Amino acid sequence: MASVTESPISFPNANCSTFVTSLLSCSHPSYVAAGVIAVLSCLLGIPTNVLMIVKLSSHLRGSSMTKRLIFNLALSDLLSLFCLVIAGAIFATGPRLTHGLCQLFFFVVLFCITSSSNILLLISVQRYYQILHRAKWEKVTRAWQRVLLSGVWVLGALLPLPLVLSLTDKTSGDAASGKTSCRTKMIKPQAEAVHVAIVMSAQLVVLVFYVKLVRGVRKVQMSDKKKQKINRLFTRILAVSLIDFLPLFARVVAVAAHFTHSKTLYDVSRNLTSIEYLYFLNHCLNPLLYFFASRHQLRDREKKRKLFLMALNDSS
Repeated sequence: MASVTESPISFPNANCSTFVTSLLSCSHPSYVAAGVIAVLSCLLGIPTNVLMIVKLSSHLRGSSMTKRLIFNLALSDLLSLFCLVIAGAIFATGPRLTHGLCQLFFFVVLFCITSSSNILLLISVQRYYQILHRAKWEKVTRAWQRVLLSGVWVLGALLPLPLVLSLTDKTSGDAASGKTSCRTKMIKPQAEAVHVAIVMSAQLVVLVFYVKLVRGVRKVQMSDKKKQKINRLFTRILAVSLIDFLPLFARVVAVAAHFTHSKTLYDVSRNLTSIEYLYFLNHCLNPLLYFFASRHQLRDREKKRKLFLMALNDSS
């Protein structure tokens, strides 16, 4: 979950005057760990998501809802990681921007992150009905599928608006000049508290659907080998979804610290900075969980089909 009390991404050097001093004065272990996680997320996540987009882009026309969902997920993940790179540069160098430009920057970052979470929610619902209630899912026409896909992006644009509109300056010293650093901006804790509650509710929905899916697969009549493969895949997805609660917990602590002005909570929140950055590792794991695992299953089916055809040719 993105850090939004001070900025949509809680950069380790957000309270440092320059990039050089950040290397000297912002060496808290949690900040260093957060920086390492951010760099690894970008180095691993950007190439894998680009590969997903390239592989899927030529097969989208007339493709299934699953492929289009995975394509949209890769796109939102890629945009989120690009935003992470740009945000890192902005918060490191601290350029002087107008309040409107800072709002626009915050909005783009939150829009990408929220859209990615919304798509994951839709994937969990879609897979539950497609596997366990296939007859109901087949009633969802192409037109409604497009509406659902468009809806997650529209919702991703609407949910960050209260956060962006509540953006204010932490200090009023530079506000009179009309240009400030985005590092000095903060989002009101009341707005973030509501946003965190919405995100946690959505995450609970994802967990509920995957738990029901894992339980339901055990009752479906299919080969034990196929059941084991499906259970392994969805158990991994469920585990990653559970990890998403760690960044949310860190944000709850940060919001509580802002409400109570407790020095202890502020210290705890600072120590949890690296935990928040675990969220961005999902953008590396999503290609492995949602795309390459499916490709592996497709290759297995293709091999079986070829072996079957070879057997038919031999018998003839």
